Parts: sequence; structure tokens; C-alpha cells
Amino acid sequence: MPKINFCPSVRSSSSDSGQSLLIILLVTAVILTIGLAVASYSITDIKISQQEEESARAFSAAEAGIEKSLQIGAATNTTIEGITNSVTQEVQGEAAIFDFGGAKFPSGELANVWLVGHGVNGEIDTTTYLPYNSPITLCWGSSTTIDSSTPALELALVYKNVAGDFKVIRQGYDPNSGRTVGFIAPDDIDGGNCNANLAFAKNINLAIGNFGLIATDVPYLLRLKFLYNTSDQPLTVTSDNNFPSQGKCYESSAKVETSGITRKIRQCQFFQAPPEIFDYVLFTTGDLVK
Repeated sequence: MPKINFCPSVRSSSSDSGQSLLIILLVTAVILTIGLAVASYSITDIKISQQEEESARAFSAAEAGIEKSLQIGAATNTTIEGITNSVTQEVQGEAAIFDFGGAKFPSGELANVWLVGHGVNGEIDTTTYLPYNSPITLCWGSSTTIDSSTPALELALVYKNVAGDFKVIRQGYDPNSGRTVGFIAPDDIDGGNCNANLAFAKNINLAIGNFGLIATDVPYLLRLKFLYNTSDQPLTVTSDNNFPSQGKCYESSAKVETSGITRKIRQCQFFQAPPEIFDYVLFTTGDLVK
């Protein structure tokens, strides 16, 4: 009988080792990617938190500069939390154009233009004034489109006559003709007015027409109010003569030197004016007699 020899099979482990190494490398790459992503997110979160903190510090420093300047009535630098702000001052008025510091007004909010001056403590000083017969141009509105939300402008002139009595004269101007009884159409509705590209303009003279002031009358205040507008609107007044000072605007800037983060705040402080009810009531310093 022939003799049969059995040889045991031998399995090579080289391919298995290669596969294991590949799997280990892939797992390592995934873990490393996840770790780097987590680290990146953590660093980003820390950086954002630091920026938010430094932004808040800069804002606080800028706000402190505004508050201090408003308190003393002059631009002054303040240091808070190691950050020094820089405050600049811009006088409002004392020029032939006044734009309320760039403010915009909603319907029904009063915008006051003083025609007499003020002292250093905010008291009225009639030695400085806009002449009663100076031409004045009122400009308002951001769009020349005429519709139901086009802003009309109501004007109330407060003046003092030779007898020492305060009087109020009213007039209104509406680009939307026929909408408001007694209102007058503007002189211009095509835009580009008052060097500010405003939509509407009306030229007035307090010595002429419905106002009719005379030389012995002292105009104190123009009180302007928008009607009908659904969005805040710009307003500017101009004249051939300089308006008295209307107040001051302050801009405070604070910068964190390590990060370069800067925050700015702008705040205007105008001279106080009587409340709106002043225009509608009878006022006397004596007793009322029926």
C-alpha cells in the first residue's frame, strides 16, 4: 500500500497584520480628527468669550466717557477697568444749518429749534437770537414718494410780544395735497433739499404771512412735529443767519489695546424745552378770573 504523507497547511499572517495596521491608522486618524475639532471649537469658544468680555469692557468705558461728559457739559476722557476712552464734542447750532445731530423722528415726537440763545448753565439768553425776519427753510423726508405714510410737518412758533405775553402760532405743511385741512403744500417735493438730499422743503419767514411777527416780538422756539409717517424721518432747518446754539453731541470711543476691539457711542444733549402741553394751555403767573 502506498504511503501517503500529509503536510499541514501554513497560513501567512502578513496580510492580517497589514489590515490591522490600516484599521489602527484609520481609527487613530478619526480620533485625532475628532480631538482636533473639539480643541478647535474649544479655542474658538474661548476666543469668542474673550472678545465678548473685552467688547463689554470697551462699551462700558465708552459709556462712562459719555456719562461724564454729559454730567459736566464738556468733553472729558475717563479711564475704567484700565481702558481710557476718547471723547469728542460737536456743538449743535451756531451755524446756518441744523440737522438735530443726524437724528430721525417718529410721528408725533417734537423736535425743537431754539431761536434764542442759552447761557453756560442752560438758561435762556435773549441777547443771542435769530432775527425775527430771517428766512428759514424746513426740509424733511427721506423719500419723494407721495402716499398715505408720507410725512406731513406741523410747526408751532412760540414767541413773546411787547407786552411780555407768550403766544403760539401754528401752521402745517403736507406734501399729500388734500389729506389735511388747513395744511399748505411744500415749495419743493422733488428731493435734494437743505444739502442733505431731503425730499420736501418749505421756505418761511416769521415776519410774513400767517406768522406776521413785528420787530418788537421775540421769537423763542420752533416746535416741529411729523404726522402720518410710519418710519422715523430726517429733519433739517437752514437760514441765511446762524441759529443760536442748540446743545452738544458727544462721541466716545474706547479701545482695548491688546485685542484692538473698539466701541463707539454717540449721544446728543439739546437744551430743554417746555412739554408739549405748553402749546395747548393758557398760562399765567397770576390768578385766573372767570
